[in-house]
Amino acid sequence: KLTAKVVSGQWPVASAKPQAANQKSEIRNQKSPSSLIPHPSSLFAVRTPTAVITDLGTEFGVEVDKAGVTESRVFRGSVKVQVVGDGRKEDVVLRENESARVEGGDEPRITVLGASAKMADFTRRIPKRTIKTLDLVDVVAGGDGFSGRRDRGIDPTSGRIVDALSVSSLVGGPSTPMTGDGQYHRVAGMPFIDGVFIPDGGGDAVQVDSAGHVFDWFRDTANTTWQHIWAGGAFRRDQKYSSKVGDVDHALPGHGLVLLHANSAITFDLEAIRRANPGARLLRFRATVANTGAEAGFQYFADVWVMVDGRRRFQRRLINNDQGVASVLVPIYDGDRFLTLAATDAGDGISMDWIIFGDPRLELLVVDANEQKPKGEQTMNDP
Repeated sequence: KLTAKVVSGQWPVASAKPQAANQKSEIRNQKSPSSLIPHPSSLFAVRTPTAVITDLGTEFGVEVDKAGVTESRVFRGSVKVQVVGDGRKEDVVLRENESARVEGGDEPRITVLGASAKMADFTRRIPKRTIKTLDLVDVVAGGDGFSGRRDRGIDPTSGRIVDALSVSSLVGGPSTPMTGDGQYHRVAGMPFIDGVFIPDGGGDAVQVDSAGHVFDWFRDTANTTWQHIWAGGAFRRDQKYSSKVGDVDHALPGHGLVLLHANSAITFDLEAIRRANPGARLLRFRATVANTGAEAGFQYFADVWVMVDGRRRFQRRLINNDQGVASVLVPIYDGDRFLTLAATDAGDGISMDWIIFGDPRLELLVVDANEQKPKGEQTMNDP
C-alpha cells in the first residue's frame, strides 16, 4: 500500500517492495529524453502485477493484495489506470474521490467503483517528529530528566538519598569502604529510579531490578565501593575525582556525569519514564564512559556494563585511565522495562576504579499530537 502526492515539474524518487515473492511491483519515472532536467511531460507511474497507475497531476493511493488484485483511489486530481496482461490496452481515467479495482487471471479486467468510502484507509501525512533527550544525571539528582538538577546522590548499600559524596576518599580523611549486603535496594522518592546495589559476582547470580531479573557475568569482586552513586556537576575541591571524560569537562553548563565508583550499580525504570512522557517513544541510551583514575600508568582496571532487563547490551572490560573514552549507544525497544548501569572492579580491588558516565541520556521520539490534519485523513501514528 502506498500514497503518492506528485508535484508538477518534479521527478519523485521512490521504491516499492512486493507483498509476495512471486509478484513484481515497481515505482518508476517515465522520463523525457533528458534525465537531468525536470520536464512537464515527465510522468510518475506505479506498476503492480495487474495494473499500471499513471499520475496525471494528483494525489492518489494504490493497494495490492497477495493475489495481485489492485485498487487505486484518487484523493485529488486524476490518474490513468491500465490493465496489465495478454496485450490488453484497456484503461480508465479516475478523478477526485473515484476508485477502480483491477483483477488479473485469465480475463484481466477493470471495475470502476465510483466514489470510495475507504479514503481514510490510506496514510496521507507524516506528522512532525522530534527527538528530545532525557538527562539521567538530573534523574539521579532527583529531577524528571528535564530540570537540570545536579550534586546529589544515592547510597548503593541502602538506596538512601544523600546530599554529599561519601567521606571515604576525602583528602586526609578516613578510608573505610562501604560493603554490600547482597541485596537489591529500592530507592524511595525517585519514581524513575528502580533501585541500586553492590554488584558482586562471587556468589549466586545478582538481582539487578525489582522484577527479579538477574545477571551472572560479574567477576568475583571485592563487594565494596568507596563512593555513593553521584550526579554531578563538578566535584568538591576535597575530592580526587576529575569531571573530564576525554576532552569534555562535564562540570560545564550543558553537561553532566554519573559517577559509579566500582563496585556500584543503578537501575532506571523505563516504564515509569514512558508513563511520565505520553506520546513519546524511548529509542536509545547514549553516553560516554571512562575510568578517570588520578594518573595515567596505573595498572588498576574496572569493568563497565549496561543491561536491559538483566541482559547485556554493552560491556567494556579491563579499562583504566590509559584507554580513553568509550561511546555507549544502546537501543531501547518497546517491551524493555529496566535499564541498569554498573561498574565493577575487574577482580583486582577497587583502587583507581573511578567510572564516569558522561552525559548519560535517553533519547525519545516525540510525535506532535497537536498538529491539525484535514478531516478524514489518516496519519502514521493513527491506529
